[in-house]
Amino acid sequence: MGDLDRRTFIIGAAGIAGAGALLGACGDDGDSAPTASTAPPLATPFLVQSFPDGRVAPSPFVHSVEQRVAYALHDGNDIMRATAPERAVLEIFDQQGALIAGGETIRRDVGVPTPYYAVSFVPPAAGLYRTVFTNDAGSNVHEFVVLEPGETTVPQPGDPLPAIHTATVADARGVTPLCTRIDPCPFHETDLVDALEAGDRPVVLSIATPGFCQTAICGPVIELLIEAAATRDDLHIVHAEVYVDPNNDEGLASGRGGELTEVVDAYGLPYEPVLFVVGADGIIRRRLDAVYDGSELAEALAGV
Repeated sequence: MGDLDRRTFIIGAAGIAGAGALLGACGDDGDSAPTASTAPPLATPFLVQSFPDGRVAPSPFVHSVEQRVAYALHDGNDIMRATAPERAVLEIFDQQGALIAGGETIRRDVGVPTPYYAVSFVPPAAGLYRTVFTNDAGSNVHEFVVLEPGETTVPQPGDPLPAIHTATVADARGVTPLCTRIDPCPFHETDLVDALEAGDRPVVLSIATPGFCQTAICGPVIELLIEAAATRDDLHIVHAEVYVDPNNDEGLASGRGGELTEVVDAYGLPYEPVLFVVGADGIIRRRLDAVYDGSELAEALAGV
């Protein structure tokens, strides 16, 4: 994929991972709002994925490695927020119809505006998988693709996190601003390469652009990480923006796509935000894609 294609693609994929897949559910902060529908809610809400499923954007999943899928529910009028159930039954099946994982899944919404449901599983082989949501009225299905190892550049749990330079206060590497949060975030003191080479503590890498994300998830996840960091002085925490200079990027402003930072380009990320939780040995323990809340963040950090 060429540079222009790559820069354009991440915008479309961000829509899949948020504004498109969650239908703007991660925050309607603009002046205009969609007209509310008067249609009655569906008896069986349908699944809305928060990740590229391999149809429009490349899948980030490979087999034989723990993966995670996350979904919101849509009642036919809008994403279910206040009305989202506390628990939902989501099951993962392979293309032969064998149940791989899932069951009753808790609602996740700590510190994020849209409730979602996440299922972790280990796909045994490459191919097409189905997530089935079931309630008393029926079921709804979403299909997604799992690849062979090596068919995606997105780093996988169990692999070393590739050491790529990130922008710091001492060396911005052309990235401006270092953080698009209204108040600068505190995670730009250490270059990712230095953090990984130190080998003295676990590393957390957050890739998100709070100011230019197509959903309102990128801002909340940075706030959640700031809160978590207050009680974890045993971690190297690094934040990387998605775009090099979003305020002055004509391609981004025109919708053609912006120039990507080194780490986003190197990892071939078609979506954001992404969180990597890495052991002191440099091995990825967890990867949280596209949407995660305070409870999933706490669980991921507890593992290192």
